[in-house]
Amino acid sequence: FHAMDTLQRNGYDLARAMATLVPQGGPWLCRDEMEEWSASEAMLFEEALEKYGKDFNDIRQDFLPWKSLASIVQFYYMWKTTDRYIQQVR
Repeated sequence: FHAMDTLQRNGYDLARAMATLVPQGGPWLCRDEMEEWSASEAMLFEEALEKYGKDFNDIRQDFLPWKSLASIVQFYYMWKTTDRYIQQVR
């Protein structure tokens, strides 16, 4: 709704509306969850995933209690985009 309202406020000029939605210099890139985890934590995660599947509560409780549940879930979806995931699927 915000984007449609912005488009209307800018007289349906798409370029002008987009310029108001995106800050100067382009969008901000945020650090993803992959950067927040150490290699040893990633290995623990993979081990836990092998043991529990996608039971993130058990993964957190038994393997990564210092990580939040949200952090573990976000890491899982980022991890699925890596080569290590593809190798494990094969």
